[in-house]
Amino acid sequence: MPYEVYKVIEEEVGKEKAEKIGKAIEEALNTIEKKALEQKPILKAEIKEELTKELATKADIAEVRAEIEKVRADIGAEVEKVRAEVKVLEVKFTAELRLIKLWLIILTVLVAVFNRDALGLILEIVKLIK
Repeated sequence: MPYEVYKVIEEEVGKEKAEKIGKAIEEALNTIEKKALEQKPILKAEIKEELTKELATKADIAEVRAEIEKVRADIGAEVEKVRAEVKVLEVKFTAELRLIKLWLIILTVLVAVFNRDALGLILEIVKLIK
């Protein structure tokens, strides 16, 4: 207990009572300090538990990273599937385009064979295109 506080008590109640009050206050403060020290580990454990619930641990972060990598792998696999499908469609489109070109050539030859005037027109169109 600070000396100034003891002096104020002594002036008010006398030296003998001030000593008794001072000892009682000192004992009370010591008891409070002792109980506070006893509670420190308990409070520390409670705070740690609460923080553990709220904050991400290294294990949590590792788990999230693993999930991200799994999603990346899944997306990569899907992209590869789409690329393969696009290649198949390109092959089909190329085949269809060749077939259309073949039919166009056949029709042009047939028109030219059956219609002599159309042959001249076709030659004129080919000259304009070049």
